[in-house]
Amino acid sequence: MAVDVLVLKPSAGLHDLVVQRLSDGPLGGVDRLVIEAAADEVVGLIRTLLPRQDGSLVEAVRRFHDDDWMADCAFADDHGSTPARAAGARRVVRERVDLAFGSSAADVLMHTAIVRGYLDACGGHLVAQRELHLSRATFYRALRRARGRLSDSDPSI
Repeated sequence: MAVDVLVLKPSAGLHDLVVQRLSDGPLGGVDRLVIEAAADEVVGLIRTLLPRQDGSLVEAVRRFHDDDWMADCAFADDHGSTPARAAGARRVVRERVDLAFGSSAADVLMHTAIVRGYLDACGGHLVAQRELHLSRATFYRALRRARGRLSDSDPSI
């Protein structure tokens, strides 16, 4: 049995593509309105299964080292090469992270957890936890609070 594999990305032409595939395939002799209705259902299903590009600051922090994602996120410029757009988005994300936290001891702890845990290339959660001399539970509690602070300070939500 041969199976056609299509890479489907939501776009304006997705509905038309599904209609064409259904018309040429299993629903070849069926009325056009039925095919259109079936295509609407299939497109809706495809869109629910595809990962959503979340433009939030928290998601940008989590995907900070992913050039393709950063180049296409809401923080990137519309012009330039992919690495240039990603670098610009990283600058904006880093500025927003720095502005989200104050100078109190709790804010410094949360800022360090985010920066060392996500933004530093040589960091990571374990590195940040060890540098902060925190237990695992305390570190992840601070990280959760820090992500909450970022989502509270994010105007895109």
